[in-house]
Amino acid sequence: MLKRSIGIGMLFIAGHAYSSNIVVTITEDIQANDKECSLREAVEYINLGLPEEGHNGCGGENSSNVILLEKYAVYKLNQQLKITQPLSIKTTYDTGLKENNIKGLNNAIIEMAGNERIFHIESSDDKRIQVNLSEVSLQGCGNDSCRPNQGGLILNHEYLVLDYVKLSQGRANQGGAIYNLAEVGENIAPAFIEIKNSLIQHNHATEGGAIYSRLPSFRIYAAVFSDNKTSDLASANLYTQLPTEDVENLKLLAAANTISSTTFNRNEGYVLNLRDNIGVNNVTLMGNSAGVRLEAPAGKGYIANSILLANPHPVTAQSANCSKEAADQSVLQNNLVSEECGTGDANYPNQIWQGSHIFSGNILEGACKVLSEDEDALFCPYQVKEEQFLGYIRPRILLNYQALADSPIVNKGYAQVGTTEQVTCASADQRGVNRASDNTLCDRGAIEITVPDASGLIGRDILAGEIAEMSVSDLIGDSDLVPAEFCDSLFSSNPTGKAWQAGCVQIEQTQTSSKGQLTIDEQGKIIYTPDSAWHGADVFKIKLVTSSTRFNTTKPYVEIRVQVIQAPENHMDSDKIKTSGGAVAGYGVLMLMLLAAWRRKK
Repeated sequence: MLKRSIGIGMLFIAGHAYSSNIVVTITEDIQANDKECSLREAVEYINLGLPEEGHNGCGGENSSNVILLEKYAVYKLNQQLKITQPLSIKTTYDTGLKENNIKGLNNAIIEMAGNERIFHIESSDDKRIQVNLSEVSLQGCGNDSCRPNQGGLILNHEYLVLDYVKLSQGRANQGGAIYNLAEVGENIAPAFIEIKNSLIQHNHATEGGAIYSRLPSFRIYAAVFSDNKTSDLASANLYTQLPTEDVENLKLLAAANTISSTTFNRNEGYVLNLRDNIGVNNVTLMGNSAGVRLEAPAGKGYIANSILLANPHPVTAQSANCSKEAADQSVLQNNLVSEECGTGDANYPNQIWQGSHIFSGNILEGACKVLSEDEDALFCPYQVKEEQFLGYIRPRILLNYQALADSPIVNKGYAQVGTTEQVTCASADQRGVNRASDNTLCDRGAIEITVPDASGLIGRDILAGEIAEMSVSDLIGDSDLVPAEFCDSLFSSNPTGKAWQAGCVQIEQTQTSSKGQLTIDEQGKIIYTPDSAWHGADVFKIKLVTSSTRFNTTKPYVEIRVQVIQAPENHMDSDKIKTSGGAVAGYGVLMLMLLAAWRRKK
């Protein structure tokens, strides 16, 4: 009851913005003619056509087809929910609070407590409907006791849109998370899935460990597929059963069904099968037990500007980044691949990676080693950083590169050659970072390497006798600090007068004289030690050389402003001054103001 009251209270405070939406007030899966509104009752109310009298505590006059859930709340279902009318389900929270404004980290959870899938989406008539799920997580029961034949979490016959959604623990024979019944017939629009900014993880199926689609009928952008499993080696985790009909009339390199700016990592079985009318662009596909099955005999499927590496065959353990059918004519442009994928398009050829050291630390997930510990690994392992919903695999800029052009990833976009058709880079990467619009400076894979173009700022308030610990790791972009022993090769002399530290750090006082000592390590951790118990501020700027900025001959560093404020310990507390009761006093003032307004009106 406490959780329920908090949720309703927050919605009342939000005001009229939510007045017409349907607020779910209870997490249990109940159906009763009372004042509480469960998720099941809310969906049933919309399926009934939004009657003005409401339904079992849900809705009423002027209600919309938007269902609101409370952040972090867990809504358990005993049986599947059938959706027959257009609707939206989303999590609501106060976006004005800094700690709450990261999408994907506040999701309400819809959990299957029984032995079925969660949603069966199918219109009650021939008209295709749209169902939107935003900032919610669907969680299956996670074992084979709840293993439907089709769709472990969702059976979709309609137009389904997922945004900042997590799909996990789904089990099925076909489509561990989603079964997409994309059939074509007279007066029938095929089911379609649009997935963006979402995580599909820990789903299992015999065919289509994550998604099973009857026909190519999906659009996936800025997503992560991780730890899904397909047990049938002839299938794939993102599996399309049948090719598009009438493929001969399709335009070359203009696939209607696209997967872009997406990461596939640690999936078991082939990741996807590429059919005609499917396009893959700026994808990072690494660390899976197998890569891509190429099945596009009409040459109307493509993979471009992507990275396909470190995907060994699950049985032979040999490289299996690309597996081609005999009749396949897939178009591969400008990818970083292994030998079995081939050179691809002669005008925009693939680059064949000849190295062997792919992941830093030889792990698929976790923290990246610094350059002095691992100097030649091409990528950092998959990592989800603090206050982020989706993780990613970061390319490294190595110290043995003599120029940035030596990287097989960075700035490897191509300008168009004559009238030859070309797949240009996706407009933004998996994190929403914009890429070069002309395609000549964009990076291969799901991540566009960034270098800060403005000064960052860090600071700490400390008491006398304390030290200030800070970090610059989030302010140096997608680069690493160069090791101290590398600095002599960059600078003819050392202006610091001391031994080099990580990043070849140089300190410039800006507003005050120096009042302490600073140390920094390759992870970007700073320790500032005051030289005495002074009272006030030490304001300065540090210059740090990174693996990327070192190539800039005029400004080979990033600048970060630092401010440390030190104060003496406060011993002035008095038991004659009470500071509690602020909330009560605030409510009292509010009540007085309301009473005054009421008297004025009277």
